[in-house]
Amino acid sequence: MGLDGVEIVMTVEETFDIVIEDSEAEKLVTPGLLIELVLSKVGRTSHTACLTQRAFHRLRASLMRHLGFKRNRIRPEVLLAGLFSRSTRKERVRQILADIGVRQDIELVRPNWLHHLIVVAMFFGAIATAMFFAGHPIASKSLLINLVLGSPIIAGVLFLATFGWSAFFATRWMRIEFRPSLKTVAHLSRWIVANAPDVVKAPPGQWTHEQVSEKIRQIVIEHLGCEETYREDAHFVRDLGMG
Repeated sequence: MGLDGVEIVMTVEETFDIVIEDSEAEKLVTPGLLIELVLSKVGRTSHTACLTQRAFHRLRASLMRHLGFKRNRIRPEVLLAGLFSRSTRKERVRQILADIGVRQDIELVRPNWLHHLIVVAMFFGAIATAMFFAGHPIASKSLLINLVLGSPIIAGVLFLATFGWSAFFATRWMRIEFRPSLKTVAHLSRWIVANAPDVVKAPPGQWTHEQVSEKIRQIVIEHLGCEETYREDAHFVRDLGMG
């Protein structure tokens, strides 16, 4: 099992407070098999009510109450970005979640264009820095300065680290976009089921198939970045890119 697989198994063990043996892990070639293994090890309930539907109803009621939307405006396939204005998104999302009893915040992310811009600037800035010091060698009595600035490669790496940290720190206020795995009302409803089961009155100490499925989905997507290709019958290596 590769590093990705080991990390997924460890996260699953911590999330559900179970132990997965190596012999069991070797047979987990799809998310569906992982879901069934987890269900065999945790307290399982035959509770048949659709928890996602309950979460959706509570979410819709809160959106109508606090944001003034009409009932037919809020459907499972509606994009969250269309419901929450960028200027007040963080506060409004926190308000809605708190209203329905969710204590955990949703982590918003930077826009893709900004993330890509920072990465490109880091890359070209590091190259430019290395080229500059390659053409302008520095001689100093300080061994540290000679070591850092006397080597174009080290100077480039130093720029890469310094600029990257500064850029991501300076743009933290721009984390206002929803993750691809949380882009619709349906996605948020499933997230509530997985992360705040008390909101939908799931049986305490027990897990439904729906809850386990959604939690596994989140874990796999988080580690493999496979929002578009995820399926419960997909092969971890061939279809989801697990290394």
